[in-house]
Amino acid sequence: MTDDEGRGGANFEARSRQRAKELKPEGLPLTVSMIWDRIAPPLCDPRVNRLKESNLYMFEQLCFTIDRHEKLRVDVSDNGETYESETRNGTQLKSRPEVGQLNETWRQIRSLASDFGMTPSAERGLQGGGQLGFDFPKDDGFD
Repeated sequence: MTDDEGRGGANFEARSRQRAKELKPEGLPLTVSMIWDRIAPPLCDPRVNRLKESNLYMFEQLCFTIDRHEKLRVDVSDNGETYESETRNGTQLKSRPEVGQLNETWRQIRSLASDFGMTPSAERGLQGGGQLGFDFPKDDGFD
């Protein structure tokens, strides 16, 4: 760590929050805006720099999808995953449609989060370390 970093000269956290604020679209619903404020700054960190103007739309979709997932999760928690239905074969236990929607929004979140390197395996893939286990010899005769 350099002297500047030790004294906060680099101030990555403040720069990240400022960049996230600059990139944030206007007119987001309050809950989506709060999600943006929670997850955008780490992606705007200058050392990471994954949130850019070219991918703002997809990041905005991620925030909307997280908002939808959180609302569905509350609904399923409050109302349960199943309901009883009377059929000619008697009482049957059926899955509520919201459970399927909850699962689908989770798949969408996982996919979008992976695109931004927000999962451990996706982050490793974005670090660009090259092929593991392959090394060029140091003395290959070419100068």
